[in-house]
Amino acid sequence: MSYGDLYIEPEWTGRNRVNGRFLKGHVPANKGKKWSEFMSKRSQRRSAKGWANLDKYRTRPATAGRAKKSVIAITDEGDFLFFPFVGAAAKWCGGFRENVARCCRYNEAKAAGKNGIINTDHKYLGYRFYFEKSSIWLDKIKK
Repeated sequence: MSYGDLYIEPEWTGRNRVNGRFLKGHVPANKGKKWSEFMSKRSQRRSAKGWANLDKYRTRPATAGRAKKSVIAITDEGDFLFFPFVGAAAKWCGGFRENVARCCRYNEAKAAGKNGIINTDHKYLGYRFYFEKSSIWLDKIKK
């Protein structure tokens, strides 16, 4: 190529020029390959650590075994229901298991007198939830 020749850039066929997405039918260079075939050892270690941390600190655990604590739900009238685990209580009241467990933990912290407040009436969807192992729910039920 000499001085003054016209240079036209080659067409970028792998991606859409407007939004950068891969075009339909595009096959990535690492498809079907193992990490060791296209990544350095350092990159493999860092990626493995990142995936492990995602599993470790996931907010919504994939298994119910992590939330396998029995729960008591108490109404305003003093009636109560027993649930074998947090997920069953959440399904019954139509909420989420994270919020039911948060309500139980909040009531336990308040019963312990943290921040100088002793109030165990925190509710979620109109029900007070307590872990069965704590005894603070015994005086809340109808005798």
